[in-house]
Amino acid sequence: MKKLLLTISIIFGALSVSAGSHSKNYEFPKKDCREMFAGIGGLLEEADKEWSYLEENTEGSPDAFEHAAKIQWYVGLAANYTTIYEAFCDKD
Repeated sequence: MKKLLLTISIIFGALSVSAGSHSKNYEFPKKDCREMFAGIGGLLEEADKEWSYLEENTEGSPDAFEHAAKIQWYVGLAANYTTIYEAFCDKD
């Protein structure tokens, strides 16, 4: 969790600093990109755990909605970080 919070801080800090001062060719440092990639994987692992719970329990169970909401949140956040990763780290 600490790495995720650090990554979020780095991203927002870097984006605010780089918003007007860097060209489109700006890239995050390799270390930050590796941490972001690991964070994306961690978010998807958490979503997978929630899917496992939903597969084992019926759709009408009391907390199925809560687990479905968590899946949506994890996957959405991973998608947003993937967009940032592709824009600033994945330069071919």
